[in-house]
Amino acid sequence: MIFNIENISLLYGLFAIIPLVLYFLYYMQRKRAQFKMLGDLDIIRSFMPEYSSGKQYLKYFILVFIFSLLIFALANPQMGTTVKKAERKGVDIMIALDISNSMNSEDIQPSRLARAKQSIINLADKLRGDRIGLVAFAGNAYLQLPLTNDYSAAKLFVSNISTDDISTQGTAIGSAIELCLDNFDPSTENKHNKAIIVISDGENFEDDALGAAREAHEKGVVVHTIGMGTPDGGPIPVGRGGYKKDREGNVVMTRLNEDMLAQIAYAGGGEYVGSNSSSTGAGKIVNLVDKLDKVQFESRSISGFETRYQYVVILALLLLILDIFIFEKRHKVFNRKHIFGSRTIATLLLLMVSIGAQAQVARTTHKGNNFFEDKNFNQANEEYARALSFDSNYRKARYNLGNSEYKQGQYEKAAQTYQTLLNDPRLKKQEKANTLHNLGNALLKQEKYEDAVKSYIDALKLQPGREDTKYNLAYAKQKLLQQQQQQQQDKDNKDDKKDDKKDQNQQNQDKQNQDNKQQNEQQQQQQQQQQQQQQQRQQQKQKQDKAKAEQMLRAFENQEKNTLNKVKKAKAVATPSSKTDKDW
Repeated sequence: MIFNIENISLLYGLFAIIPLVLYFLYYMQRKRAQFKMLGDLDIIRSFMPEYSSGKQYLKYFILVFIFSLLIFALANPQMGTTVKKAERKGVDIMIALDISNSMNSEDIQPSRLARAKQSIINLADKLRGDRIGLVAFAGNAYLQLPLTNDYSAAKLFVSNISTDDISTQGTAIGSAIELCLDNFDPSTENKHNKAIIVISDGENFEDDALGAAREAHEKGVVVHTIGMGTPDGGPIPVGRGGYKKDREGNVVMTRLNEDMLAQIAYAGGGEYVGSNSSSTGAGKIVNLVDKLDKVQFESRSISGFETRYQYVVILALLLLILDIFIFEKRHKVFNRKHIFGSRTIATLLLLMVSIGAQAQVARTTHKGNNFFEDKNFNQANEEYARALSFDSNYRKARYNLGNSEYKQGQYEKAAQTYQTLLNDPRLKKQEKANTLHNLGNALLKQEKYEDAVKSYIDALKLQPGREDTKYNLAYAKQKLLQQQQQQQQDKDNKDDKKDDKKDQNQQNQDKQNQDNKQQNEQQQQQQQQQQQQQQQRQQQKQKQDKAKAEQMLRAFENQEKNTLNKVKKAKAVATPSSKTDKDW
């Protein structure tokens, strides 16, 4: 018989029995000493025929035993196992994903491959009980993930896939369909529970894809296709900022071949879905998959510990009732006025109320677990929150609440819940390791890669041999390195832009200085021209003044000459002087 204690730390409360017993022995010894002070004990007892010290010992030790049982019940003893049959029904889905270089085209944002990966992730989120597998193909086809119902692993594989995983380029859809057929479970008798989903842009066929689709349909496997891209197409990115070119140097354009993808779907008995939005495509495919026959994949028994605290509580109640009917004195009058009477009963009642609250927490958490198993995470959240409202320190409810929030994509809330749980000093080593692992997953989903790495490392310190934590740690380190490289590249680009801006500012400054210089030169030239013009005007004025002066001088000379001529003429005609005049 398997036996387990859920909250073993509560058993430390049993140490409280030691001071209680010692106090009672001290009390009885002191009482006996007081009797001796009154006289001989035999004589005193003869005066108290109804007194019984043995019953006092019996009653007190019954109460101590009840107290021990209640502490034990609070620790939630578990004995044996519960077995329940779990059946899983669904369909098998193999996804063939095109990872040729043409899937890097950005005619649909962010790229064809990124949209295809998002479609697969959305598809995995909508599946319930179905198994999913993954085949990647370009010029060749390779199995990436066999059929599994672990959707988290499937999404992790899809997130890591890239066009660099296959060196041989091309689009071998026929080989991919044949590989998908080979990886279906041959033990499944029902032929109508299998489907192949081809996600491609439909270009550059290298084999008989239509023949492979017909063969699959003949074997009872439905082939659906999802087209990635636009009919107008777009260039194929190569390297950093470049595009693929042909031999003549022209940019190669890749276009969605919807006609061929539709023909493949028709040959495979399925339907073609366009790529207007990843969520709509996934929803249509899920509706098509739901039309297939669901078969039972497995039926297994799930065992777990069975809670047995209620039997311990019942035993404590019976002993409490027995204690009530055991009297300290030998008479029929009910008297409970001793030191271990009503107070003890009140204490026991409080303990019983506490046990009832603990049982309510356990029942509510178990109900939340049932909703969680049925993937009804909203209801599971409500039950876990209700359990924590009864007891905020109940570790299982908080841990499961974080898991439910994670399943709903509420990664930030899940991380906060896990962090709150890690602050609980009562957390066991294994519980702490599991919480750290899940915290790392939540941080990884938020792209907080550095914090995720630290969380995984802390988990491995507690459980060094845990393989899933090691794998997630390696993946988180890879993403952290890519993030740091991207940040460095962004920083370099930013610095380049700053340098370009600085050069531009310097050029503008130089140009402005040159313009100012030219303007100053023009102003100097204008000033020189003005000075030259002013000098020319002054020279011209001086010439004019000189010419005017010369003219006036010539006029004056002419006038004077004329005057002299007149004087001479006047002398010539004048009367001669008398001869009586004598010269001196």
